[in-house]
Amino acid sequence: MKDKFVTENFEIDLTGIKTNFTEENPRFKDSIWTKYTLPVDINYDRNFLSKVAQYSSFSNANLPLIHKGQHVFEGRTMQGTLTFSDFRNKSAKIQIESGFEELPNFDKMLSELPLEYKEVSDIYDHANEIVTKKYPETNYNFPKMYTEEFDLESEGWKYFGSFLNDRVRPAGNSVKIFTRNEIQENANGWDCVNRNIIHPVPYLLHVLKQGFLDAGFRLTGDILEDPKLKQRGIYSSEQYFTTADQEYQKSYVYTNEFYDNQDYFGQPFGRWQKSFTIDAPGKYRILGKCFNNNDSNCTLQIKKNGVVLNVYGSAGTPYFNFDKVIEIGINEAETSPVITLEYFGHVFNDQLGSDNINIGIAEININPMRQNTTSGDPIPFIFNLNRVNLKRAVPEMTFGELVNIIKNWRNYDLTFENGIAIMNRIVIDKTKEPEGFQEFEIEDPFRSKNDKKYFNLKFPEVKGVNIENIFFDESGYQLNVSSVPKDTTEISINGFCLPTTTFRSNTTVKVFDEGAALMLIYYDGLNNNGDNHAKNPDGMHGIALAEELKDYFLSRLTNFIFKWGFIALKSKLRKFNIRSEIYAYKKKHFIKSWVKNSLSDKYYSVEIETETY
Repeated sequence: MKDKFVTENFEIDLTGIKTNFTEENPRFKDSIWTKYTLPVDINYDRNFLSKVAQYSSFSNANLPLIHKGQHVFEGRTMQGTLTFSDFRNKSAKIQIESGFEELPNFDKMLSELPLEYKEVSDIYDHANEIVTKKYPETNYNFPKMYTEEFDLESEGWKYFGSFLNDRVRPAGNSVKIFTRNEIQENANGWDCVNRNIIHPVPYLLHVLKQGFLDAGFRLTGDILEDPKLKQRGIYSSEQYFTTADQEYQKSYVYTNEFYDNQDYFGQPFGRWQKSFTIDAPGKYRILGKCFNNNDSNCTLQIKKNGVVLNVYGSAGTPYFNFDKVIEIGINEAETSPVITLEYFGHVFNDQLGSDNINIGIAEININPMRQNTTSGDPIPFIFNLNRVNLKRAVPEMTFGELVNIIKNWRNYDLTFENGIAIMNRIVIDKTKEPEGFQEFEIEDPFRSKNDKKYFNLKFPEVKGVNIENIFFDESGYQLNVSSVPKDTTEISINGFCLPTTTFRSNTTVKVFDEGAALMLIYYDGLNNNGDNHAKNPDGMHGIALAEELKDYFLSRLTNFIFKWGFIALKSKLRKFNIRSEIYAYKKKHFIKSWVKNSLSDKYYSVEIETETY
């Protein structure tokens, strides 16, 4: 297969063009592209210009400079971009970038990924069923989590037990259940009993899979069976639950709102209608005054979602009163029922009040019968809706940020091949036989000590949590080095595992309001006591993590850099790629980068840089 660049509209044959391809190993640098060319000249004819754009024209001001397509190179097809850098009458300079290491959706927010959404008949019962499972039996779970976010002394949270996904065994009951929020009537009215917040926790691997699937790739590799990650869920401090306050609503009706006017026995009759939406459960009193111009043939209907609740009639007086108490249940409030008042009767002009202010033809009040706080504010009701929406349960970060956090934290490599995304651990395996590269050796290559002197894995600073940074030098590692040398290579990991705490004899994880960070929870089903308590097993922080990573970083710090150039047949070089582990000069090497200058159809002139291990 010849080298070329192909788009929907055109194809550029790269055979015979003296290209200069630079390829860099993403293990050693953050890069969108692993392969790119220096600008090279191509010739074009009328047919090419008609298909692509009139680059030879002096007057065309809207020439497309960047074209996306497929780059066929050394028998492999990769997505890429072709850029026209400058152009003349019969030729142009182009530059090609290909072999992407980031996906088109890396800039997508996690909430924009195709994460699970489902309606359930009862969210409390559903959560109680799911907590008995673990990944991959379920893509999310409901572990119990301790929070200090809410003031338990306040009226709205006086019933709250300080736990998200609170699951208890009620007195006299043999099974454990998720506590429910409800509306209770007492001597002072109706009280909002907010006991629980049902908050789903999506499993990390599910979110990663869906992110790659969204870009057209199936995730494979070591990561799917990583024991440190497999049962980790993602906690988001973004508010998942919804609230609603019982609101006072008041409205007047004016004569210009009459419609469908008709004459009855020489008198004008018409209709008016007024609607109100109710979003919070509880009792409401619908009351007011309806003017009827001393006519006894007027009626007023009060409806809920179109169903008549009450009918009032006039009695030949200037107006009549209406007063109706209704109750809106929790499930009903989720659907935002509509209360409608419909009048039929005599049409007349607006009325004036005692202070000569226009009061229209009717006054309507919807008054909640509720309990307020001591300051007079309504107590909000916490809705745990009968649905699971994982888009609302992920932090405010992009998919690319999530992938890079996991890559840096667990030392993963990421490669793409034929619709598959492969995430494998980067491990220094000294028993593995590298590929022989001796035939490309020269007599006197350039050699130097690796310029990397120190590495520092830096985690977020969170008040109340001891998250240890890990500093590596040639002698080993230290935790939380207070003064890091200026020439240290810092690897920022914007994530941490939620720590455990004990509150009211419940030991589980404590959550924090760190919306910009990745917060992980370990949950693998009910514990030995049948509780949905989350855990934080060792391995993701501190000494355990340092021990797991030290071989890799100490190898990086004690390695040598080799650089040399050689001429080689293209056919012989094709069996190697930028991630190949090679053997040359009696040492094992990683390829850091190489530049392949095309001398002819058969030969490359190659400049290579490697790092020993």
